[in-house]
Amino acid sequence: MAETRSLAQLYRHFGETEAARESPLCAHVALALSDSSEALHTIEAFPARKRHPRVILAALHDLALAGRAPELAAAYDSADGDVAATAAIDTLLRMTDSISAIVAQRQPRTNVTGHNAVLYPAVAEAAHRLGANMIGLIDMECSAGLNLNVDRVGITYSNRQSLGNSSSPVQVSASIVGNRPSRRT
Repeated sequence: MAETRSLAQLYRHFGETEAARESPLCAHVALALSDSSEALHTIEAFPARKRHPRVILAALHDLALAGRAPELAAAYDSADGDVAATAAIDTLLRMTDSISAIVAQRQPRTNVTGHNAVLYPAVAEAAHRLGANMIGLIDMECSAGLNLNVDRVGITYSNRQSLGNSSSPVQVSASIVGNRPSRRT
């Protein structure tokens, strides 16, 4: 029982601090997981290093993006914290084996250069919308400024599209999961 209590505290702390700063929706889900004895019992069955809220939330998000958990995807799209929390717990309980398979092959990323696979197209889209030829970036995280080098990294996506500097010694590969949102003009 002490393990459940400490796991609940971990999820509550994550929901009240890190997730609260980054994503109110994820914060809501983490807090709901911390209050669900069934969810915590399910998470306890995963290897200790795979129980972190970021890992579990990422696995749930992956299922939603891949179309394997359509109810969860719809709940996330609604941006309603209560609906998303309920759907996340339901998905965790129904798709435990799928989540276990996902977390078995994933680690929380400490490799900040991997962020460039998402940052590059986001920055390019922002520049396009603003009609900007040049953009300046300020890195507010603890990545030692590595996010500032987004234009110096070569990125290859699973659909064979390449962005960035193809001659860079730093090459990142990324899988595309889900559908691309339509471009707004």
